[in-house]
Amino acid sequence: MNILAIETATDWCGVGFIQNKVCIAKIEKRIPKQHAELLPVFYQSLKKKINLNEIKINAIAISIGPGSFTGLRVGLGFSKGLAYAKDLPIIPVSTLHSLAINCDLEEEISILLYSHRDIVYEQSFKKDKATSSVKAVQWKNINHSKKIFHYGCQKLINNEKYKTVSPSVENIGQLATKYYKNWIINKPYDLVPNYVSPFGL
Repeated sequence: MNILAIETATDWCGVGFIQNKVCIAKIEKRIPKQHAELLPVFYQSLKKKINLNEIKINAIAISIGPGSFTGLRVGLGFSKGLAYAKDLPIIPVSTLHSLAINCDLEEEISILLYSHRDIVYEQSFKKDKATSSVKAVQWKNINHSKKIFHYGCQKLINNEKYKTVSPSVENIGQLATKYYKNWIINKPYDLVPNYVSPFGL
């Protein structure tokens, strides 16, 4: 199975090619507020690197959120354009789930992703399965007794020793491959990002 994966949910931007769960090639970089300019460049670079025009792609995997409003919009818009042009399905992948697979999932953990002010996105996982729904919460309302991993929350952390995990386009592609049959959307033209947090929060 061949998956073209795209990650734009945070300040990272990435494009990768996943073949049978293995990342064959990827281009990703931390580029705050430059997704719209550089995502097409990354895609063209990947095409040249592995001669993507000669490969049959089964689906496009995209980080669907939560995350940056602009990043999510850019990534999904680009993915839908490709899907329409090439008649491909889209596999939306939870940003927090993609962060979680970097972690020890034998015990229940919480993944935190910074949103704005003192607001973070939070979701719990165990053994590669979500055990709660994703929600936007204030830092003071988080259950800090859990084992916690985070991305982008440094300025909110005081004495807590939480480990940092980073976004990865490779994780997006691997999850899309694993859950292909359950998550695939064959007609993705009405698909929208999972913003989660209302702007007034």
